[in-house]
Amino acid sequence: MLSKEKRALVAEVMRRGGTLLAEPCPKCGGIMLKYKGKTFCPNCDNVNSIEELEGASETKPAGLQEIDDLILKRLLNVLKQQTDDEKTSIITLNYINALKVLREMKTKNEG
Repeated sequence: MLSKEKRALVAEVMRRGGTLLAEPCPKCGGIMLKYKGKTFCPNCDNVNSIEELEGASETKPAGLQEIDDLILKRLLNVLKQQTDDEKTSIITLNYINALKVLREMKTKNEG
């Protein structure tokens, strides 16, 4: 039986596109998962987080344009959910200031 933490890991792997394999673990007979090319057993393999599976070498820092896009997407999501005009104004100003700083950084890096 998987611990609560291991069940949460399995759920996160599946949510991010991992695959539950048909063949059982050869060591314990438990489930086997495949995520980003790595096959593992949540019982037997010493994997405690999704970050361990993704590996530091596979991840790259987000570029300034990706961050810019992410800020705009989050702003749009917040604006869709917010009903208080005063809070909406404050949130919008904070996002605009973040975008302004980011775009100044992009200009400095390009120049």
